[in-house]
Formats: sequence, structure tokens, C-alpha cells
Amino acid sequence: MPTNRTLESSLSPKQRRAVTALLATGEVTAAAKEAQVSKDSLYRWLKQPLFLQAVREAEAAALDELSRLLVRLGRTAAATLAKAMSDPTVPWATRVRAADASLGRLLQLRELATLEARVTELEHLSGLEESAR
Repeated sequence: MPTNRTLESSLSPKQRRAVTALLATGEVTAAAKEAQVSKDSLYRWLKQPLFLQAVREAEAAALDELSRLLVRLGRTAAATLAKAMSDPTVPWATRVRAADASLGRLLQLRELATLEARVTELEHLSGLEESAR
């Protein structure tokens, strides 16, 4: 599988613009217009493994960036919920809703952590390595 640089250098400038436009617009017709290529060309490129890989890698990088932002916002959200739950001037209904949201997310987080531990153990028992993913 080519590295990012090899992959990027294997795309034409129009294809690189199309990858960027696909991320920005989220839609083939708008991306084709923004990248100044035909819609047919973009659909054809989306069937090519290297172009599709470039799109997927760009999407993964965008999701990584978004994840970092959400982690940062999560701290603010948790502090907001904590304040709403403990502020006596906030109506009870709001405080109960904040507590319910906090407990619900905590349970989801625990479930995900448990599933991750189970998958890791299964990978270990089956001889799969973390790096093989």
C-alpha cells in the first residue's frame, strides 16, 4: 500500500483538488464543480483504487481532527453538565436531565471500554497483533 506521499504524488492536480472538494462539500456534484472537473470524471476516479484510497485517507485525517476537537469540547460539556446538576438556581427538571445525560454517557463509555477489552483479549488469544489492524 503506498504511503501518503507516494499516494499523493500518484494523483493528478485535478484529482488532489477533487479529494479536497469531496471533503469540503460531501457531495459528488458539488465537489466536481468546486474542483472544476466533470461529474463523470469524478465518478470514474471514485472507482479507481488509488483515488478511493486517497479519499478514505483524507476522510480518516478529517475524522481524527474532529475527534480531537470533540475531546476538547467534551471537557466543556462535562463541566456544563456538572454545573447544571449542582446549581441550586437551575430548575429541577434541567438538573435531572443533566444527571440522566451524564449517567447515560458514563454507561456507554463503560460498555465501550468493556468491549474494547474483550476484543483485545480475543485478539491476544487468537494471536492477532494490535499492529495488524
